[in-house]
Amino acid sequence: MAIGEIVLGSFLASFFQVLFDKLTSLTLGYAQQEGISTTLFEKWKGMLVTINAVLADAEDKQLSGNPLVKLWLDDVRDLAYDMEDLLDEFAIKAAQVESEAKSSTSRGMEKWKFSFFGQDKSSRLNPNPHLLVFETKVQEIIGRLKAIVTTKDHLSLRENVVDRSNYTNKRVPTTSLPEPWFFGREKEEAEILELLISEAKNSDAVLSILNIVPIVGMGGVGKTALAQQLYNDARVKSCFERRAWVCVSDVFYVFDITKAILQSITGLSCEGEDLNELQVKLKDSLYGKKFLVVLDDVWNEDYGKWTELFKPFEAGAKGSKIIVTTRNLPVVPMRGALPYPLEELSLDNCTSLLAFHALGATNFESHPDLEATGKKLAEKCKGLPLAAKMLGVALCNERNPDKWEAILNNKIWDLPKGKKR
Repeated sequence: MAIGEIVLGSFLASFFQVLFDKLTSLTLGYAQQEGISTTLFEKWKGMLVTINAVLADAEDKQLSGNPLVKLWLDDVRDLAYDMEDLLDEFAIKAAQVESEAKSSTSRGMEKWKFSFFGQDKSSRLNPNPHLLVFETKVQEIIGRLKAIVTTKDHLSLRENVVDRSNYTNKRVPTTSLPEPWFFGREKEEAEILELLISEAKNSDAVLSILNIVPIVGMGGVGKTALAQQLYNDARVKSCFERRAWVCVSDVFYVFDITKAILQSITGLSCEGEDLNELQVKLKDSLYGKKFLVVLDDVWNEDYGKWTELFKPFEAGAKGSKIIVTTRNLPVVPMRGALPYPLEELSLDNCTSLLAFHALGATNFESHPDLEATGKKLAEKCKGLPLAAKMLGVALCNERNPDKWEAILNNKIWDLPKGKKR
């Protein structure tokens, strides 16, 4: 398979994950909080899952020279970009409405969200022009989704040719082991490290909401990589007597998370035990000890689940810390902790990261014929280290400038810049 086609397949599949994440985030962050129906979101999700299930087969058929499948993939890509734009537009508007509603005694602005989902029929008597534009875009996207699903059937695309379906439930688990090379997070790493160590050494510190450090940012921006660096720092290891790393993802089961923490700390199997037994053992293991627990990729906003999970932590020593990485900002206020937002990498750092994974070096000094194209490719990554890494891996051991140029000119790289949340 050619490098350009590997990149096309990887990034179209990855971009679907972005859409799934944003749909989930909006459902949790706005719709449920305001009592808005989530029917529209679920309808979009259902059709996206149907399309996503045949992507692998579509990419294989495209490589075989099927022009109709290529046109179909182009339509899928264009629709995905337009969907993301509309979701971002809605999120921004919803945030503005919420802010204005809090500062005003009138609930008129709140009707915008309900009428957008067809729950306020009275507002349709005097429709807002801005709302009409939204509704028109929504209906257009629904129509395009249906057309793409119909065309999929006509092309006889097979589902789940490889196990890459249903990204909402099958995230790749993370590990506590750090990346081989870490770029551009020196400032952030130093600031959080100081926060961890200074409070861990403060004998007056107590385990409270202030001992939680939430690292917040969009998907692919490097939250996990930063947490890995902190978790493995020698100074952190020396400050904390107990450490545990758990990849939580979108399914927040207190039983599973408690079990994973206990196994990470003790190294023992915990099969056949119920939640009570696990929490008692975890409490005993943490009793009087300074601990660091990393909960990676968290989406849960249910305060009751957080409270249940944290019960054994109360036995820990003063100065214990909990790092939470999340794309979902509403997760953070549930425990009252202030978020630590993670921004995109600079272009120079993205270039270095791409070069490292593609060439085994942090620059293009040994390959000046690839430098100009490499920098343009790094710019396409929009500051996301995950995108730079994936591109570098796809280009690994490739030294032909024409192939680098071909990837640069591939339309799949015109990814819209992720919005900060």
